[in-house]
Amino acid sequence: MKKFLKILGTTTLAIFFMLTLTGCGKTTTTGHKDLVVWGFVDPDVFKPIIKDFEKKNSGVTVKYSQRGFNASYENDALNSMTSGEGPDVWAIPNDWVFRHRGKLAPVDNEVLKDKKIDIASTYSDPIIKDNIFDNKLYGLAPGIDVLQIYYNPELYSAAQEKALKATRDNDEQRQKLSKIFNNFPATWDELNQILPWLTTKNGATIQVSGIAIGTSNNVSKSADILSLLMLQNQTKMTSDDLTQSNINLPVKDSSGADVFAGTNSLNFYASYADPASPYYSWNSQMPNDVQAFVEGKAIMVLNYSSFSGYLNQIYPNFKFQRALIPQIGDLNPLIDYGSYTTYVVPSISPMTDVAWEFVLFLAGDEASTYNSATSQLQATKVTADTTLKARSSGGKPTKELVAIAKTWNKGRYPVEVDTIFNEAISRLNSKSQSAQASLDTAASRITELLRKSGW
Repeated sequence: MKKFLKILGTTTLAIFFMLTLTGCGKTTTTGHKDLVVWGFVDPDVFKPIIKDFEKKNSGVTVKYSQRGFNASYENDALNSMTSGEGPDVWAIPNDWVFRHRGKLAPVDNEVLKDKKIDIASTYSDPIIKDNIFDNKLYGLAPGIDVLQIYYNPELYSAAQEKALKATRDNDEQRQKLSKIFNNFPATWDELNQILPWLTTKNGATIQVSGIAIGTSNNVSKSADILSLLMLQNQTKMTSDDLTQSNINLPVKDSSGADVFAGTNSLNFYASYADPASPYYSWNSQMPNDVQAFVEGKAIMVLNYSSFSGYLNQIYPNFKFQRALIPQIGDLNPLIDYGSYTTYVVPSISPMTDVAWEFVLFLAGDEASTYNSATSQLQATKVTADTTLKARSSGGKPTKELVAIAKTWNKGRYPVEVDTIFNEAISRLNSKSQSAQASLDTAASRITELLRKSGW
């Protein structure tokens, strides 16, 4: 959805900043306050939360408005704010906080002290990295979405049976494959070992894909999956001062040698759509990954925690299971990739104090209610066994995923950065550039965005 974001005009932003500075905005009647909340989830999710909040905050009426995350969402919100119609609490993607922090009201640190809320010790790494700048908290989330593997258990079992029959004369290989299938692949190497049995081809034509990744035009979370691989490979995404993209530059491995981690990640991702690769299992002519998955044309797809809710609602008879994302191996830290909606308070709101009361209530007392309804994971820290061995015993996605979930700061133009990632994938798919040249191009364009001044 992010790729459809409309770039805001300078007029809207200029008006917004002017009103923010002058304090103009929605007026409220003394003694009663209407708190306008914009979000993406169904109103039924918020009904019990709003009911509890209004009980504890007499004189406040919360008006929730469900919005679609589309091309006009950002512009609609800013226009509504400048006209005095709210929102007072605004739902935005986690990688938008840095972009909009100049238009947001951070929570008063005294409020956190009074409520005895220690953000650093309570909330997970993504929440802290995405919402705190200059020691100020600009947003908070009740839950986190983490990338997972969704798979068709019937097709997966059929592939396992086929593999075990084919290797019945090779006991060592048979036992090895059996263990991987039974426990589910803990590493990308293990996944690739069973991939030939998962993917069904008729000559060069893929009939059933083992895993739907490798392209950008028909993989829903392609940019996020590439980010995941880069982070797993220890790619330094940007310079520390956020003025340069480093995805195309080498990093030092454990032996001190230079390794082009970003390039290797792009090559690895695209290999699943390369007919010359032993991992070939997907291509740009296949249906959209979600469509292929529900139609039995793909055994595995990568998507977020909340995707399960979508499948249950839209395809109630479709049977699926979930598994942990494969890792690089013992030498690399375990990393999963997080994405989520964070709730922020526009500084133009005339009731930022009440708005922050609601955000803290939502992300605190009511977090479990919200996450249960949206199939998200808790945003607070958890204690978990984050070793590869723990993931090699058939583990399924649980709240422990939050312990190793990571995100990265894309600067003020996160949607454009995702587009640049997808274009880098497409260039490699089409062989118009090598992986290194494609990342050089991508890094140059991202650096321009990081250094861009004004809107």
